[in-house]
Formats: sequence, structure tokens, C-alpha cells
Amino acid sequence: MLTRRAAITGAAALATGCAAVRLPQQAAASGLVTRDGAALRLDGRRYRFAGANMWYAAYLGADAPFGDRDRLKRELDRLAALGVGNVRLLASSDASPLRGSIGEATFRGRTGAYNETLLQGLDFTLAELGRRGMKAVLYLTNFWEWSGGMMTYLSWTNGGRYLDMNDPAH
Repeated sequence: MLTRRAAITGAAALATGCAAVRLPQQAAASGLVTRDGAALRLDGRRYRFAGANMWYAAYLGADAPFGDRDRLKRELDRLAALGVGNVRLLASSDASPLRGSIGEATFRGRTGAYNETLLQGLDFTLAELGRRGMKAVLYLTNFWEWSGGMMTYLSWTNGGRYLDMNDPAH
């Protein structure tokens, strides 16, 4: 079974390997942004963008009490009207023992099971971005406690020990 740790490690290795390869100027039209040296390219042409951080977009896109698909559509419409064509959004979060975490409303719960509602919210969000011709940067982790973050991964690998920056006892 492919574990999340193995997937993240494999993705990092793939990204590192790809960073060393110079992509051809005439890449096939794919709709994916690629790197060519220090430049970004989209379908072989230089890609420049105005972007925004909308980490919560998949949460709004979820069919759940915390979701609000109409608000998501309005916010994406406003961003598109401002010329924002690239949105950074959270695509993974983990239930965490950390004091400042968001609790159980995460992509992956304490049992390791994935939250289908949030994954469908992510799908909905990506479809809405596509309808507006917008691109997404999906981030899978960070160092912020509220989303689980790297300290949660550390606790998984070292027998449950971790440092909680929001807990004076630590």
C-alpha cells in the first residue's frame, strides 16, 4: 500500500529530478505550467501571472456545514475580474495533536482515512477555477500548526513526540 510518506518522498524526488532537466521550448499543449530555467511556460509560451492565496477554497467547495459554494464562486469571480489567474490553495491537512490545529475538519483524520467531503470540495474548486481559465498551485503541507503541518509528520515518525509551539508546557 502506498503511504502518504512514500507519496510525498516520491513527489519530492520527482520534482528534484525534473528541476535538473531543461524543458524543450515547444512542449505539447497540456495546460500545465512548466519551468524552463528561471522562466515559467504555459504551452510553450512565457507564463506570467497575478496570484492570490486562497488556502480555504477546498473548504468552501465542500458540501458540508463549513462549505459555501456560492461564496467560493463569488470570490473566484472577483479574483478573475481583478486579473488574478493563479490561486494557491490547501490540498491536504491532517488531524493533529497540536493545540492550535483545526481539529477533525481535515483532509486526513486521526485514523488515516481521507475525508471524501473535502476531496470533493477540492475537485469542485478545481472545476470552478477551470471554468474561469484560472490555474492552481496546490500545497500539501507547511509549518503551520493549524493544518497539521510538519510537526504532525514528525510525531508520526518518532513515536508521538513533537514540539507544540502553542503549548507553554512544551
